[in-house]
Amino acid sequence: MKRINNIRTVSQTDIYVSQSIFFAVGFVFFSFIGNYILFFQETQFLFVFSGDYLHEHLLKPGALLEYAARFLSQFYHNRFSGSLIASVILTLPVIITYIINKRLIPGISFSLVLLLLPSCLLLLMQVNYYHLMEYNLGFLLILLYYLFLISSGKRFRQGLVIILFPLFYYLAGAYAMIFAVMYIVHNLTFNKGIQKYIYSLVLLMITGITFLISWKVVFLQPVGHLIFYPLPLLENPGYRAVIIILTGFIVFYPLICRIALRFKERKLNSRMYSLMSAIFVFGIIIFMVIKIFNPQTAQVVKLERLIFEEKWEEAIKLQEKEPATNLIGEYFYNIALSETGQLCDRLFSGPQDFLAGSLVLPWGDAHLDRGGYFYYAIGLINEAHRWAYEEMVVFGYRPQNIRMLAKTSVINGDYTMAKKYLGILKRTIYYRSWAKEFEKLADNPDLIKSHPELGPKLKLLPKNNFFIQFNEPQNNLPLILEGQPDNRKAIEYYLAGLLLTKKVEIAINNVKDLKASGYSRIPRHIEEAIMIYYNSVGKYPDLGGLQLSLESQTNFVQYISAYLGARQNQALLKEKMKEKFGNTFWYYFHFK
Repeated sequence: MKRINNIRTVSQTDIYVSQSIFFAVGFVFFSFIGNYILFFQETQFLFVFSGDYLHEHLLKPGALLEYAARFLSQFYHNRFSGSLIASVILTLPVIITYIINKRLIPGISFSLVLLLLPSCLLLLMQVNYYHLMEYNLGFLLILLYYLFLISSGKRFRQGLVIILFPLFYYLAGAYAMIFAVMYIVHNLTFNKGIQKYIYSLVLLMITGITFLISWKVVFLQPVGHLIFYPLPLLENPGYRAVIIILTGFIVFYPLICRIALRFKERKLNSRMYSLMSAIFVFGIIIFMVIKIFNPQTAQVVKLERLIFEEKWEEAIKLQEKEPATNLIGEYFYNIALSETGQLCDRLFSGPQDFLAGSLVLPWGDAHLDRGGYFYYAIGLINEAHRWAYEEMVVFGYRPQNIRMLAKTSVINGDYTMAKKYLGILKRTIYYRSWAKEFEKLADNPDLIKSHPELGPKLKLLPKNNFFIQFNEPQNNLPLILEGQPDNRKAIEYYLAGLLLTKKVEIAINNVKDLKASGYSRIPRHIEEAIMIYYNSVGKYPDLGGLQLSLESQTNFVQYISAYLGARQNQALLKEKMKEKFGNTFWYYFHFK
């Protein structure tokens, strides 16, 4: 503990404790509440250990920064390693600013707030799942290069920073421009005499020359790329406000430190004031993180993770326990139901708020990474392949599109292309073992029929030729069934679409064909549709030799009784019926 004119100041122990607390809070957040952010970012890119992949990141300023970010982001695949890396990277600015503070304003307790703020702002930005690792690394590089500048008071260091600036620009891209402004502020704040103007002008000249050579001679990139890449240019207003605050704080950090020197012998530097102000700032950031956190987004990404890992039952349970009431969440739920053969038995156990829209996603860039799951589920393997390929063209290598391309190539018998995609995955850390397993299928196609996933998909391949209707994908289902009436995935998607649009008569007209398609019983929700039809016309449709279950008939009697009893109070009718019958087609038919 130091004293300045009998004022107790912050000790090194206080600083180390604050750094440790920040790291611990970040680690816990990313391990549990915010783990969906890490998974989302890991699936946006596929880091490949290859010369070609490295070469792609040598072609413009800032690309190597992105390369380093992709390398680190691949470890987001694992909850522990991902949380550890994210927390370490976000904590490093705390450590670096502490070292900077020791050089610029040694022994001043006000530095506790200064060293915490950049990391706190980065943590706040990281709550946005489009805030990528390269953004954190970019600001980290600025601080490191500034530390390199002030680590020696010799003029040689000033000259070296200027000489190395083109290299720094190549590594950091647009973040070098932020450093250039910070450098000028530092010179004008801490240096004396005419030298501070000379150094600033020289750096400005070097910056301009570096930019012109990069633009016209070396990289031949668009001006916008050279100026802004790889800065975070997200359109979220709140996010942009935080970026501006963080950038301004870093740029004027030398000036802020200079101002802090004026409080050297004042009560403002007391240990209590410094600690309380740091706690206050950190508390505000935590409050804003909680406020920004969107549980629906988190739920959808968790569902997507389970779907990607083919943990169908876990996805179903998650959606039914904590439903994501948006299109993507309900789409993933229906995919999981289809893959487990429960689509027409459990469809209404989860929310269905988008009619048939939650069964199939429309074609477009917004759904390229998800829409192919539907086609893969019903056996339209070529169309699933096309979606994955388009996603790869638009967004580059991603784990999900390369895996889908590999699987569809194996199913279609294109083993050469399958090995190409599997070769890409073999040059990764977390998908290597998966690729080796599927490579055995490409080497020995006789094993495909017995494979637990690809074997059933092989049997679903269409037996007839037709043009895919990608603008009205539901219309592909009858076309599939014309040549393959026993495709139960297609049957249930077709029937589910009719139920969700309340086309009861058309749905029950298909019941007579279920036995011939391999059904030994009528799916539960189809039975519920039959009971609605029976209640309306007084007779049963042709059941094709199948029988209605006693359970459905009994439940319908109870439903009618409860409905008649509750309709006396129209205000409570819907809630009362939902409490007992919310997972039935009857409730959906009457109240949705």
